[in-house]
Amino acid sequence: MKRLLLLALLAAAPACAQVKSVWFPTNEFLGYSFGGRVDRTYVPGLAPYSVYTIGALLGAHNTAGVDQWVFGIATEAISQLGSRSVIVGIEATAVNMEPLNFMPKIANNAVFKNRLDGAPAPSAPMNANSIAYWITAQPGTGFERGLVFHDGSLASTNGRPVAIDFSGVSVGADIMKFNDGCVLRYAGAGVLKAVCP
Repeated sequence: MKRLLLLALLAAAPACAQVKSVWFPTNEFLGYSFGGRVDRTYVPGLAPYSVYTIGALLGAHNTAGVDQWVFGIATEAISQLGSRSVIVGIEATAVNMEPLNFMPKIANNAVFKNRLDGAPAPSAPMNANSIAYWITAQPGTGFERGLVFHDGSLASTNGRPVAIDFSGVSVGADIMKFNDGCVLRYAGAGVLKAVCP
């Protein structure tokens, strides 16, 4: 019923309108603005790994002549004055309940593209100034720690767990760069070499 109502609102809304959901939960259960679930059932003859099941797909486009910021999605978790809450801006969870599933389980996948899916590949990568993960903060504040592995967050049933995996990095690649221009370069055989201008 809620989904049908939302679809009706979207169909009737003018191009400049916003669709909002406001709710003030007061009971002990989960409070949410929007909720959805997609269940794909087995279809005989469908080739494995040939289709995608997606809980939510959002997109934002800036067309030609528009030189502005564009966000695919922006989330905020806010603890207001007087609230001592645990704050999580976004949670990406991978859940596997099949013990014989040895395919990758990826909680967060940062992807860069230079074309829409299905479009022909351009001649240039167009990845100048691209960043996979960017940590920022408002002026006057900032994070105390940039990356934290919680107790028990790493486990492996096949060898030792790895906190940061550089196995896809080739010899001669720069691993870290500092504001004085110096870099830590992988020299091979597990050796990092400091190189400064």
